[in-house]
Amino acid sequence: MATTFRAFRRGPLPGHVAWVARQAVSSPAAAPEREERALRALVDSALELGIGWLTIQDPSSGRALREHARWFADRGVAVADAAGASSARAPGPEDLVLVESPALRVLLAGACSGRRQIVGALSALASRGARPADVHEATIADALGVPDVDLLVLTGNDRRVPDLLVWQVAYSEIVVIDEAWPEVDAEQLRAAVAEYQRRDRRYGGLVAPR
Repeated sequence: MATTFRAFRRGPLPGHVAWVARQAVSSPAAAPEREERALRALVDSALELGIGWLTIQDPSSGRALREHARWFADRGVAVADAAGASSARAPGPEDLVLVESPALRVLLAGACSGRRQIVGALSALASRGARPADVHEATIADALGVPDVDLLVLTGNDRRVPDLLVWQVAYSEIVVIDEAWPEVDAEQLRAAVAEYQRRDRRYGGLVAPR
């Protein structure tokens, strides 16, 4: 899957990439420093490529990114928690450190958070007195506060659909990587983006018969 940076000038970049970091079932927990290097490499690669949003779901819940949110903010990267874990509050990203006009927004998503975010969005709409006629795709998307995912990357050759940004991944392009987390690096993200650029996106539509 090796590729080069030049390949990314041939097609559109995904505006939002969701990265699901899964370890091999029989593997012991990764060393914190190894996972930190993998997270930093992932963020650096997304920043270099010009991706606007990067959602990460990993076993440590993005511990290294949380601990160094200020350092990332100084580089123009806004690290945010995925809000909406509880239906008692409105969903949406919550910056750990405020960044004006970030070059990259990194959203840290917890396990099994996708359905809760939808519940939170509907609860928020109800609390604002929304009528049934007011609830449609645009209002739900606005309440969620996170854009649609263009590219969903699954590591560890895991082909299960994750409970992650359930609404936003409806029409995502999916790339499965054989290597398990954290034995991946920036090159895998570049290769996944190159694969995305080779595809003809249909947004849930069917290919017309020839």
